[in-house]
Amino acid sequence: MKSGELLRELYHCLHCHLCNFADWHALDEWLPLCPTYAYFGFESFSASGKMELARGLLSGELKPSPRTLQILFSDLGCGACHQQCRGLTGLKVDHVELFEELKARLVEKGYGPLPEQKAYAESVRKNHNPYREKHEERTSWLERELPERAETVYFVGCTSSYRQKEIAGSTAEVLLRSGEEFTVLEDEWCCGSPLLRTGQRGLAREVAEHNLEVLRRAGAKRVVFSCAGCYRTFSKDYPKLLGRKPELELLHTSQYFLRTLSGKGLRGNGKRVAYHDPCHLGRGMGVYDPPRELLRRICGEGFLEMKRSRENSWCCGAGSGVKAAFPDFALWSATRRLEEAVDLGAETLVSSCPFCKRNLGDASRKRGGIEVRDLSELLEEALA
Repeated sequence: MKSGELLRELYHCLHCHLCNFADWHALDEWLPLCPTYAYFGFESFSASGKMELARGLLSGELKPSPRTLQILFSDLGCGACHQQCRGLTGLKVDHVELFEELKARLVEKGYGPLPEQKAYAESVRKNHNPYREKHEERTSWLERELPERAETVYFVGCTSSYRQKEIAGSTAEVLLRSGEEFTVLEDEWCCGSPLLRTGQRGLAREVAEHNLEVLRRAGAKRVVFSCAGCYRTFSKDYPKLLGRKPELELLHTSQYFLRTLSGKGLRGNGKRVAYHDPCHLGRGMGVYDPPRELLRRICGEGFLEMKRSRENSWCCGAGSGVKAAFPDFALWSATRRLEEAVDLGAETLVSSCPFCKRNLGDASRKRGGIEVRDLSELLEEALA
């Protein structure tokens, strides 16, 4: 998008501040929905405030400063503001795209990202993952031998490969029990989401090209993701980065398992379980029902719906490099979510994204009182 077009889009903001709260018509009360604004408290951290900053920076009236970088790079990219705003202002692109575009332009000019976020690119270039882990240990969690080629490929993602290995193991086990042949990529690279969310687009194109090439060599016709961020990146970002859509069927594991496990008995767990919508999966890709349908099959009447859910879901607080650069803020947001589940009477909070599980789990270990699981883990137990 050209600067003139981008500036015109920014002038659509009415400063109504509805972007900071959940839909009153749906919930019958005003509940906070923007973690960044709720935590930092200043107007500049709200979506409307960042719109003003963006206008000032693009018009040249403002120069980047450490404070403006703190404000813009603490944005979670959760999409809650756009969910509340769309239809009100005639904005042609959503807030996530606008703020990611602004971050990318700042990075191109040598401003940002923050040091902790810049380290992502350094590690992805060297190790093909943002965690500074050895690339050759990416599949260390895998205990079974899989075929080199298969029509179905499980794209594991960096967080499940190196940090939440139980999600990778459970997903692979459920795939095996579903009875359909699959494989994983030995030379899988980071999908590029951490780079894109922090404005580092150049390297993201390189990893996108690589991943599509190794999928082609593996004979893939469909790719299954347990990571909501990887799923959104392949589905929405790769076409924009590369100018073409991947000629593959792309599915989140909740969608794939709802299809492949149809007719298979799932053992109930008898627990009171609440579901947390990952932002990339829910508001980002519009996938709300498949995880819930699977959880209802497992939990029955024990499945609980939090008030801030679906389009009005509260972000876990870990996205867009925030967990690395603003760890206290990330844990604060996750703690608010845990409190919501506890107040509902849930024993377990379930999500379908390894990054959500990681941050919510960190907050749970700090405060105690509730179990945090991934949907794949419950499915593996239900199929035992």
